[in-house]
Amino acid sequence: MLSRGEVEDALGRVFPIAERLGLEPGHVHFDIISSAAVQTLASYGGLPARYAHWSFGKTRQRLQTAFDFRVTQIYELVLNHVPCYAFIDQSCSRSQVLMIVAHVLAHADYFRHHRGFTGVPTDMVAVTARHRRILEEFRRRYGDEEVESLLNAAHVLADFSGETLSRAHIGDLADDVLGFVARNAPRLDDWERQVLSIVWEETRYFWPQLVTRVANEGYATFCHTAILRQLDLSAQEAWETAQLNAQIVQVSAPKLNPYRLGYQLFDEAYRQGEFAAVFAARDLYDDVGLVRAYLTPEGAQTRGLMLYREDDVQPVNRSLTVEEIKQRLILALEHAGCPRLLVEEHDVSGLVLRHRHDGRDLDFAELPFALKAVAERLWKGPVALLTQRQGVAHRVSHDGYEWVDQLI
Repeated sequence: MLSRGEVEDALGRVFPIAERLGLEPGHVHFDIISSAAVQTLASYGGLPARYAHWSFGKTRQRLQTAFDFRVTQIYELVLNHVPCYAFIDQSCSRSQVLMIVAHVLAHADYFRHHRGFTGVPTDMVAVTARHRRILEEFRRRYGDEEVESLLNAAHVLADFSGETLSRAHIGDLADDVLGFVARNAPRLDDWERQVLSIVWEETRYFWPQLVTRVANEGYATFCHTAILRQLDLSAQEAWETAQLNAQIVQVSAPKLNPYRLGYQLFDEAYRQGEFAAVFAARDLYDDVGLVRAYLTPEGAQTRGLMLYREDDVQPVNRSLTVEEIKQRLILALEHAGCPRLLVEEHDVSGLVLRHRHDGRDLDFAELPFALKAVAERLWKGPVALLTQRQGVAHRVSHDGYEWVDQLI
């Protein structure tokens, strides 16, 4: 079992090299916790105190199952905070923790420098603890069913809280559907608006992390590799860190591995301009920007990027150019892979949303349930959505009682 002394020893070896390379991680507070605790924290987005909701439990069960079957293991969690909090699985070996500490310091450095995290609250542990107390009080006042149904409906719109990385007030952006509903739904009580504001605030905290997952993990992987190359490793340390690194960057097609792709893109940045280019990319690019800047035709070919359909067993990239693969990858990463919705119009009689169709249809099996939750629990009136399905324009709507799908 990993001890605090072993973590401190690893930090003492890694930190000077990280500083010499130019990283500025600031103060990082390390905690050693059990594998079960790591999975629980991960299901709550890394925040030790959040309001209760069944979706977090669902994520927890999925992570536990993956761990039990040795599909994945979470070795560390890093929380964007001041000070930065890092949680390490106590089952890690003394050798593995060298790489893990290096990876953590790179994440901390990324949070401090990337433009998307400017203005993001750095006290979210206290903020989410306050949110939890508020929601517990609302459960006592209004009942579990009222609060839970409101949270369920709010989570339907959680991916639609505004895509910009700049800070904005709730409901100010055209694509901030959740914020717009919180501010303008005509029949919500004040406490209900407060619940939606809580979900909105926590969603906005996580948004920069969602659109920089490839960049953030790739940068941390690139940096821990650079640091390990300068460490005086024993044979055992070299073997165990190499083995762990291979596990992190391995590909399980057709899933995209953000660690591997991100590492390759930052490696290309280093090839073009050494650490000056790496740090410039760290500061500026989200996932889409990083792909646009550093996925070269040569890189796409030599690194074996392939395109799959959901029902494909084998890749089908031979009929596509490298540029087409690049554009498909950008499409998959843009807006964190979430659909784009805009508020089209609204009045006391109803709310109309528009889907900015990008060639990918919405899931019409889920739409009736999603629109019903918004119509019944949030807007408390008819909600319509303008979209396309297989190239044909549709107007789908729900008034809380009936689902309607019309061709337009």
